[in-house]
Amino acid sequence: MPVAGENYGWYASLAFNAISPIFVVGDFFDRILNNPHFTYSSQMHRVSKLSAPLRPALLLLVPVAIALLAACTPDNNQSTFGTAGPVAKDQAGLFNFIFWIAAAVFILVEGAIVYIAIRYRRRSDSDKLPYQTHGNDKLEVTWTIIPILILVAIAIPTLTGIWAQQNGVPDDKGEVVFVEAIGHQWWFEFRYTDHEIVTSNELHIPVDRPVALKLESQDVIHSFWVPKIAGKVDMVPLNDNYMWMIGDEVGTFYGQCAEFCGIAHAHMRFRVIVDTEEDFQAWLAGMHTAPDTPSADSPAGRGKNLFAANCSSCHTADTTSPGSYARELSSQQARWNGWISDIENSSIVSAPNLTHFGLRSTLGAGIKEFTADTAQAALEEWIHDPSSVKIGTRMQKHAAVYDTPDGTANLSETEVSDIASFLLSLKPGSAPAGAVADAGGDADGEAIFASNCTSCHSTGDNKLVGPGLAGVGDRAGSRVAGLDEDSYLEQSLREPGAFVVDGFPAVMPEWSHLGDDSIDALVTYLKTLN
Repeated sequence: MPVAGENYGWYASLAFNAISPIFVVGDFFDRILNNPHFTYSSQMHRVSKLSAPLRPALLLLVPVAIALLAACTPDNNQSTFGTAGPVAKDQAGLFNFIFWIAAAVFILVEGAIVYIAIRYRRRSDSDKLPYQTHGNDKLEVTWTIIPILILVAIAIPTLTGIWAQQNGVPDDKGEVVFVEAIGHQWWFEFRYTDHEIVTSNELHIPVDRPVALKLESQDVIHSFWVPKIAGKVDMVPLNDNYMWMIGDEVGTFYGQCAEFCGIAHAHMRFRVIVDTEEDFQAWLAGMHTAPDTPSADSPAGRGKNLFAANCSSCHTADTTSPGSYARELSSQQARWNGWISDIENSSIVSAPNLTHFGLRSTLGAGIKEFTADTAQAALEEWIHDPSSVKIGTRMQKHAAVYDTPDGTANLSETEVSDIASFLLSLKPGSAPAGAVADAGGDADGEAIFASNCTSCHSTGDNKLVGPGLAGVGDRAGSRVAGLDEDSYLEQSLREPGAFVVDGFPAVMPEWSHLGDDSIDALVTYLKTLN
């Protein structure tokens, strides 16, 4: 497979795709002129009006043709004719160059066919069969050389364009932004490797600066396509592809998966937000700034606990502090391992990172846009019944909260509203960039457990993603020789991979980032569970 997938392969096929309809249309004209629905006057020697059966068909073709042409308007969100970046401009320019060559060939060839078909048609039953000849060396050489010259004319800019775009990201147009784009069924994950930022479905880039993209897929073949800024490139499992792009206009541009990847393929979208340099730097700083902690009795505060209990095993919403980037990468891989080990029954799966979700303008992988006025209602609809917005979500299939007869969330309207309020409250807060927002007061083990552990562990005997924790304090002291219960529980929190209970996937993230006081409080609380 080529390094850059379809982004460059389309050049090679563009000439054939543009010119080949000429021959199809030529055959079409020939068939029309010999169609029994066309009638000829042997006295006037001209084609008469179409017979009745063809008139409705041609009348139907008119609005269809208008609708197809309307899709080509440069203002359409996914039109490749209204470009906003040099890569897209080069590709559109090459397309136009080949199109006009094809149009000229079409006019000449089809004009000749129509002229000859009418001029030399049989005019009456008494017409004699023309003298039959075979072979004309001059004519055959001519119509062989002309296509060769046309293809040479097309090949030169095509190969030049391929080389220019496949020769690596330009380093003379400003500091390069490096992004890993990962395709999932059915959403996009974006990792800013130099800035340790993870986000999903909305890609922020600075205007007039090159962006180098490493394209990966976690599951099946996807295709990364931003029509107005860059071409499309396949995202292939176990095979990294690369592309680059530059946005030269500030604004929001549509992206789309362009390779069929399952039931929700058509709804696997994303946005590219081209920011001014100042806005991009502010966005980077904001993604490292923790949100302010909501008060416990507020809708967002209640929603935070509900989110932790029902959503946090799959979604992360707090990758702002140092070390959180590495933890998120580890957690996503663990979620994937847990899901792939039991695809049908797993209660955990890779899911979009929701850090600072309150800054976003879309949900459901770009399928539904919202504003400040409509965000709460849109999010409540999504949480209650994701399929009402986007079919095929793994969230609804695997999350325990949707294990209901009708597949809707096992939450009250107030609880759904509280979770939505919490997610919309996730915006950069007042703490300095990189700091952890102070929740205030002494560490409370029960509250820490509620906000970090309840989506995977129950305090009873029932199993969720992990084992039930009733009596864990009594069991911990005898699990590993030489470790008392406190040491075993602390090490399980700091190094979850060290002790994995048989029959459960190794998907638990490490919790060292909570700090010593919080871990001590959590160990103390766990020992009280009977």
